[in-house]
Amino acid sequence: MKGPVINIPNLISLSRIPLAIIACVLLVQKSIIPVVVVILVGVFSDVIDGVVARKTDSISDWGKILDPLADKIAIGVFIITLAILGAVPLWFVILFLTRDAIIAAGGLFVTKRLGSPPSSNRWGKYSSLIISVYLTSSAVSYMLDTTLWPSGLILAGLDPLGLLSLGFVLVSLFVYFSESVKKLRVLRG
Repeated sequence: MKGPVINIPNLISLSRIPLAIIACVLLVQKSIIPVVVVILVGVFSDVIDGVVARKTDSISDWGKILDPLADKIAIGVFIITLAILGAVPLWFVILFLTRDAIIAAGGLFVTKRLGSPPSSNRWGKYSSLIISVYLTSSAVSYMLDTTLWPSGLILAGLDPLGLLSLGFVLVSLFVYFSESVKKLRVLRG
C-alpha cells in the first residue's frame, strides 16, 4: 500500500473515534450543547481530513482505508448508543451496520483484487452527512425528552430525517456495489 500510515490527515480521520466515544458519554449525561459541539467537530474533521490530504499532497492508500473506517466506527458507536437509549429504531441500526459491513467487506475484496483501495464516492459522503444530521436530531430529541416531528410524520419509527437517511443508506449501498462490480469487470476484461 502506498503512503504512510501516520500522517496529519489520517490522524484527523482517526480522531473521530474518540470524539464519538466522548459524544456517547455526553449523550447519556444529556449534555445537549457539548454533544452537538463534539458531533460538529467530528463532521468537520471528516471534511478537513480530505482537504488537508489534497493540499499537502499526502493522499495515501492508508487514508482511503482509515477515513471511511473511522466514519463507520464513529457513526456505529453513536448509533448503537442511540438504539440502546431507545432514540432510534433497532431495525434501522441493524440495517445501517449491515450496510457498513457489506461495504467494508467489498472494499477489502476490491483492494485485494486491484492492489489499492477504492476511493470513497460522493454518495457515501452524502450518506454520512445525512445520517449525521439524523443522528444529531435523534440525540437532541432524546435529550429533550420530546420529538422534533409530529407523530403523523413518523413511519416505522423513523421521522422524515430518518426516512431520508434510510434512502441514502440504500442508494449508497447500491452505488458502492455497482461501482465495485464495474471495476472488477474492467480488471477481468
